[in-house]
Amino acid sequence: MAFAAPSVRDALIADPRVFAGQGWRLVTAPLVHATWGHLVRDLSLVAIAGVAYEAALPRWVFGVGLVVPVLAVLLAGRVDWYCGLSGLSHALLAAALSYEALRRRGRVRLWVLALCAVAIAKPVYELVTGAPAFAMALGPHVVQTPIAHAAGVLVGIVAGIQGSHSQTARRLFEHC
Repeated sequence: MAFAAPSVRDALIADPRVFAGQGWRLVTAPLVHATWGHLVRDLSLVAIAGVAYEAALPRWVFGVGLVVPVLAVLLAGRVDWYCGLSGLSHALLAAALSYEALRRRGRVRLWVLALCAVAIAKPVYELVTGAPAFAMALGPHVVQTPIAHAAGVLVGIVAGIQGSHSQTARRLFEHC
């Protein structure tokens, strides 16, 4: 819902009303985006990682990756409200990378480990500097939230590790 009408946006964004019984905002806030570019970027990353790794990753990663970044932003109290899928996109990309880091061998694994280092360094850089690593114009009074990215990466790492272990266990049982 890029450019949602103010009344629609106000009904869906995550803000302190989440803690006053309006928990649906944890799920609806990621549906609202500040600009069409914001929406396209987030959906592209979610679609690429989701399509490529849906079978390998635990099913909970989507729901947890959707909600935990929103909660992290609200609990940190640094912004008045939250919208967008960047927390989920970071969760899915980190899940895919951590899954691959544990599954691959040889030279390919070195490349995957290098990408993992970048995936971890990006939100760390953002948290330390308070600035996004890849800034995007989101309109007046709208800023990127590094805490959502970091929370997403943490969720993703756990999901990738679990997915990797689940795949190993499945192969072991298939050979019995």
